[in-house]
Amino acid sequence: NEMIPCLSWVPRGVARERPVRFELSAEEYSRVKAIALEEELEENDNEVIPIEQVLHEEGLECEIDGSINDLPPELRMDEYDDEDDEAPDMVMNYDNSDDEDNYQILGQGDTALAMMENFGNHGDKEGLEDDEDEDEQDDRIRSTDSLLVVAMTEDDFSHLEIQLFSDDGGLFVHHDITLPDFPLCVAWLDCPPFLAKEGQQLAVGNYIAVGTFSPAIEIWNLDVLDPLEPSAVLGGEDPAKKALKGKKKSKKSDKLLKDDSHQDAVMTMSWNKTFRQILASGSADHTVKLWDVTTQSCKHTFTHHTDKVQSVVWHPTEAWLLATGSFDRSICVLDCRAGNAPPMLSASLPSDVESLAWDPFQPQQLYVSLEDGQIGVLQVPSGVQGPLSGQVVLFKAHKAAVTAISFSVRVRGL
Repeated sequence: NEMIPCLSWVPRGVARERPVRFELSAEEYSRVKAIALEEELEENDNEVIPIEQVLHEEGLECEIDGSINDLPPELRMDEYDDEDDEAPDMVMNYDNSDDEDNYQILGQGDTALAMMENFGNHGDKEGLEDDEDEDEQDDRIRSTDSLLVVAMTEDDFSHLEIQLFSDDGGLFVHHDITLPDFPLCVAWLDCPPFLAKEGQQLAVGNYIAVGTFSPAIEIWNLDVLDPLEPSAVLGGEDPAKKALKGKKKSKKSDKLLKDDSHQDAVMTMSWNKTFRQILASGSADHTVKLWDVTTQSCKHTFTHHTDKVQSVVWHPTEAWLLATGSFDRSICVLDCRAGNAPPMLSASLPSDVESLAWDPFQPQQLYVSLEDGQIGVLQVPSGVQGPLSGQVVLFKAHKAAVTAISFSVRVRGL
């Protein structure tokens, strides 16, 4: 049976008009640049310079094992004609003789994007309409198109479907992303999960964070058509600890996780639109974490709940306030500037929390939906100094659990 546990809209106009084919990791990009530099220097000086020396001189960090067979087939440069090679650190074009596809390698921080050369640069429309075939037209995302990311599971197979709604009423799956585990929550964000070489935050991107039954949070680039792996992973398994494990058998509870990782399933996430590098997450391990996606590290862990954290949501105007709801039948409002201070406002509930939502037109009102079918509202006065206990006003909305609530951002009170 097919199940849709979560979904998210992508803001209109943020997606690349010409999605890239795949994304290179930092290590793969370093290998490509090192090999290109070596071949360029060999061509200019007629001498062979080892890749390791090129890496050292260029300040690139990458382990070279003498083979490039682990690179994607399109980037194995020794299989191409010399006349197709160009210098690195700029747009690099590669001709794949097997499928006759030309790729452009576009540097982006420590990573790179590979796109079809005949797609041209992002936003370059000259001459494209005449050259495009039907498949290329389908790949194109126009500024008037709407994208919906749908997390789906069928039997043991989980994936993300990026569905495109065109302005003429058409609907189709633009591309999809295979997931390793059952998805529980998604959160769209525009902050690239890495920094530029100068240590600065990069420009706007198009990413989706995915929480699953695994303790890790995967961040996928929605502008990549054929992603092999996520652009970044927050928490999860620590490769170094796994390597040191050796033959010693570990207990089931010993998951060899990173020190700042969640210890159980990630059940909810919320991206901060003001402090764009911050992502909040709640877990079945009873904790709430604040992540810096640019450094892929946990900045703070809150432990004020005593059961699974089902919902977290940032305040729409006061970006330092975070609402959290748990199966311990309580909701809390945190001032994240206060660090380990107790919640500034908390309230008890008669049933388990299902979801939270702030009223966009009256941001002092926090709404909560419950497992017993009730919906409640908590008044959160601006500038309140806690810790305080609040009173939730409840009304019966459904006969069964209210699994989600959402406000219209255009129509007041809807």
